[in-house]
Amino acid sequence: MAVQWPLLIFSVLLGVSSGILVFLGVGEIKGVFKKSRSVLAICALVLLVIGGCASAFHLDHIDRALYILGNPTSSFSRELFAVGFAAVMALVYAILSRKDYPKPTKVIGILGMVAGLVLPLVAGTSFMMAARPAWDSFLMPLMYLGTGLGMGFAFGAAFVAGKGDGAETGFAAKLALVGVVVSAVVSLAYVAWIGMAPHPDPSRSVDLLFSGSLAMPFWLGVVVLGVVIPLVLAFVALRSAGKGGSVAVASVGADGTAAAPATAGLGVSAPLWMAFVCLLVGNVALRVIMYGVATSVEQLIYVF
Repeated sequence: MAVQWPLLIFSVLLGVSSGILVFLGVGEIKGVFKKSRSVLAICALVLLVIGGCASAFHLDHIDRALYILGNPTSSFSRELFAVGFAAVMALVYAILSRKDYPKPTKVIGILGMVAGLVLPLVAGTSFMMAARPAWDSFLMPLMYLGTGLGMGFAFGAAFVAGKGDGAETGFAAKLALVGVVVSAVVSLAYVAWIGMAPHPDPSRSVDLLFSGSLAMPFWLGVVVLGVVIPLVLAFVALRSAGKGGSVAVASVGADGTAAAPATAGLGVSAPLWMAFVCLLVGNVALRVIMYGVATSVEQLIYVF
């Protein structure tokens, strides 16, 4: 199956946005990230809008989206409604977080987190179909959710670390590591499913990934850029955050300056931004593979 680039771009940006919303929701529960939450919410909203526009181009005619909305029971309608709900939550949260409304902000932040968890599952479920065995598993929506958490958490943590708050930087780095680990697990789990999917066929075999036409996006894109390097960078960031906290306290106690937190934040944000970029490329490669193995089982299509 040819790569559907508008949908690929949509799914990747949707993942980043959803991950940011979950990151912000966790921050609201813990009472942190208050200096960064408004800008991060705007970033999530912008990414959803860009992704939605990219998805619309897949329809060739934009007005066809109205026909999809006319069938609320379809998977694509549920996806559009989920995107709309997430966008509204991101917008309202961005506005409230700039004001002094702690309780409404927390409620909307948690609702945004729920939207960030549900949206990738809805989007991934829309691809599940028996006629395409490599897609017909709940590992598909889990892959969408897990990789989104990895990208969104890395993005959010890198932004928070850039603010230079030592205490928040440490917690953000921990979240980033959790997200990267989850992303690695679900990515490799989905690859394993490709090998275990029913109706095996050379056109959707793991041999294509290990040594065939999809070996480059798999080994370089998924394994190296999508798993190994982000894990290493996330560990480096977390270690730097731990060291930076100690240096910051010592510096403030000795001469009263706040230079150390900024330095520590840079030491954490730089590897996290690199991890985010690697995850972004790795997720593009993973979705290229997803389309590359999406050959159909004809007897399941032409059943009357």
